[in-house]
Amino acid sequence: MTRKIKLILLLSLPLAGILAGYLLMGRQIVITVNGDSREISTHALTVRGALRSAGYETGKLDSIDPPASAWLNGIGEIIVTRGYALQVWNDATGELIPVEAAFDTPAQMLVAAGITPVTGDEVRVNGLPVSINDPIPAAGKVVLQYAPAIRMTVEQDGQQTVVRTTSTYIGKALWDEGIVVHGGDALSLPYTTAPEDVAPLSIFKAIPLVISADGRDLSTFATANTVGEALAMAGVSLEGMDYSKPAESDPLPSDGRIRVVRVREEVLSEQQNIPYSTDTITDESLASGETSIVSAGEFGLQEVRVKVRYENGEEVSRKTEDTVVLKQPVNEVKAIGTNLSLNTIDTPYGTLSYYKAVTVIATSYSPCNSGTNTCLPTTAMGTTVKKGVLAVSPSWYKILKGTKIYVPGYGIGTVQDTGSYPNTSYWIDLGYTDEEFASAGTLTFPNITVYLLGPFAEGTSLVLP
Repeated sequence: MTRKIKLILLLSLPLAGILAGYLLMGRQIVITVNGDSREISTHALTVRGALRSAGYETGKLDSIDPPASAWLNGIGEIIVTRGYALQVWNDATGELIPVEAAFDTPAQMLVAAGITPVTGDEVRVNGLPVSINDPIPAAGKVVLQYAPAIRMTVEQDGQQTVVRTTSTYIGKALWDEGIVVHGGDALSLPYTTAPEDVAPLSIFKAIPLVISADGRDLSTFATANTVGEALAMAGVSLEGMDYSKPAESDPLPSDGRIRVVRVREEVLSEQQNIPYSTDTITDESLASGETSIVSAGEFGLQEVRVKVRYENGEEVSRKTEDTVVLKQPVNEVKAIGTNLSLNTIDTPYGTLSYYKAVTVIATSYSPCNSGTNTCLPTTAMGTTVKKGVLAVSPSWYKILKGTKIYVPGYGIGTVQDTGSYPNTSYWIDLGYTDEEFASAGTLTFPNITVYLLGPFAEGTSLVLP
């Protein structure tokens, strides 16, 4: 070795030592992996060595900046973006698309797979839902499931709303969108229908109803068009002769109340008496006005079939269906005396002979006090109304017309006029002039016996109806 070479070696050895010491001296480096940063102290000479000394193993798909082979001299931060063995499953097409690259977010991965995501699309990474712009929360093998949102039109209350959903059936889609379907509301399609089959989906709002049936009130909701449809939805059936108010075919009532009337009919058999009539015969051996029963009457018997109708348990009508006579009635036979015989009575007018005494109601009247709005001065016989004129019912007038009658407290009068009294023909009206009527005093006698003085032709019957 020459002296010159020896001199060079002596000078370079210290320099090499200085250089090696510098390179092996510990330094502070920041390592950022997928956005997470960490500061480490390392004696490594290269980026790869620094990552290994910090416990980071890199894969062939990872992106490293600066490159792994670069010297650490002058480097303050190493940025690592993990690369994944990525597969994208597209729900819409049923395709599994492999993608090999380093990405930070699912949105970048989808673009790399040829998919352009839009708002409302659903993304899952290894089965877990994630936001489309969040960092991928996994490393190594990643399966990204992509479910594109489906456009669905919802129509309710006359308005349309467009929503995007990834739900597999419309019921969940409505729930996810916060569209509330109340009990009783109806959809134009079943809840389990897939959204892609819906265009548009209509929601029919239910109307509150109170159905009164079988002794209780049922509060419910219905989307029916008619009362009958609402009853069917509520599980209330009309059977037989049952009916509803309003009727089944009527639209739903504005007050929301429906009444169900339960109807039943039954046929009853009843036995009833048949009344007998009275046949009259004359008997000259009896005094006029006297009667006797020749033979007694007997009631008949009949069976009646009656249809009875009940509504909500209460009887509302009865109708006779048919009648069968089981026994005919036997009429009564009554004899009426025709033998006129005189009796006497002492009066202020002397002893009077009379044919019949009758208890009646007595009232009084005059031409302008006859119970009408006009004055009637003339009687039914054409005579003038005054004291001594008597009025009776039309049925008595046929028998007693022109008959003289003694009325105690009034005197003797003649039947010349007709009138009426409520609910009886046993009545007599005492005539006066208007002047006499004003001073007559008591004009009504509720229970007075009057005496028929005659004259009567032989054979006259004094049977008064």
